[in-house]
Amino acid sequence: MTPAANIGPLVRLWGISASQLPSPTASSDDLAPFLVSILQEALPFIDSAAPRRSRCDDPSSAAAAATTAAATKNPWKPKGVKTSPADSAAPVEVSERVVGAGELETVVARALLNDETRKKTQSRLGNEVWACRRSTHADAAQKGTASWAEFVRCFRDEHAAAEDGFTPDVVATCEAISWDCGGVGPVDIAEEEDEEEDNVNSARQRWGRFTLKVVEMRHKVGRPVLKDRTFPVLQLTATVVPVAGEAGGEPREFVVVSIPVPDFGTKEASRLAREKGAQIAAYVSVERIRVLDARDQQGQNQGQNRTGKAGEIEWLMATASDAGGVLPSWVQNMAMPGIIWKDVPLFLKWIAGERLRKDAAMVGPRGGTEATENTTATSTGKSAIGEGGGVSAPKAAAASEEVADDTDVTNKIAAAFDAARETEAADFDARTGAVDLK
Repeated sequence: MTPAANIGPLVRLWGISASQLPSPTASSDDLAPFLVSILQEALPFIDSAAPRRSRCDDPSSAAAAATTAAATKNPWKPKGVKTSPADSAAPVEVSERVVGAGELETVVARALLNDETRKKTQSRLGNEVWACRRSTHADAAQKGTASWAEFVRCFRDEHAAAEDGFTPDVVATCEAISWDCGGVGPVDIAEEEDEEEDNVNSARQRWGRFTLKVVEMRHKVGRPVLKDRTFPVLQLTATVVPVAGEAGGEPREFVVVSIPVPDFGTKEASRLAREKGAQIAAYVSVERIRVLDARDQQGQNQGQNRTGKAGEIEWLMATASDAGGVLPSWVQNMAMPGIIWKDVPLFLKWIAGERLRKDAAMVGPRGGTEATENTTATSTGKSAIGEGGGVSAPKAAAASEEVADDTDVTNKIAAAFDAARETEAADFDARTGAVDLK
């Protein structure tokens, strides 16, 4: 599948409008096409960052050669490997992809949008810069890694609560709307389409256990001068489910897709975005978490050059964001690859503390002190632009050395942050009546 073919109008940084959301009382029949449309965009896009497996069992075959050739045309460009041995046993691979304005114009042109939506979308067209991280982890509830059950609980079932737990900058969360997806039956989606060979791979995945909700989160980015940022997103989760009569064990894979709803503050259901003076920001993300199998490991030997063994958990997440306000987008985009990887050690450190706290509760007061000491020393390197990652202005400034060794570029980043702070500081003074006593 060509890079241009795996992008669509829904999973985009421009987001969707509140008027495009399903009715809160939508039936399963009404929800199903909407859920499938999101999945059909999100799955090939995230798969392009880390193709899921070799297309055949024979590494010398033409299909295997095609897989290797496709890897060399991957639109995701490597941005290095990061490590944090104190908290994570796994290195984190970082990459970046630019979806150009021209590609996005094509998406808008072929999308079935009404005139008003088309005009609004075209007015926001520009390069969309995505950052991606990938890591693989032993399936174990121990220091430096996490078990499959913990990943499922924290990222599929309790996503907002977990983000609130291991993200120091989250100051408020709200689940504004939740749809009943219980009646939406499993759907089959082809794993990949081979345009060059004019056929569709017979391998398909069956997706079910859908959830759909609007979540609002507010992050602090430099109080009291810089305003908090509020992120309203439509969040979908879906899980690979077994096919009746198919050999093999229970599939272990799920995705989380977050799409901005920039005007959600106009809805009565909103609590955070509709607050007076709220600074609305946006992020879009696709997160894929799965257990690798033997075919995935074979793919490592066919030019894909990635870490991971059969039985390990792959954690893959890609995001694009816009903090809004006066912070230049080029600063955010340049800093993002140096920030996004920190989610991994942050989560693993937090989940280790959660285990200690649980153990302490089971053994009584004697274990309380140790648990408290370990769980309160939470790292604060997490970005503050939405659940899936992104760019926090103060964190990105501190990380400028990581994202640019060139002194001139680093100085430009620092200058841009200073200008942004001065602008928002002036706004803060105007709002509070502050007086310069110099």
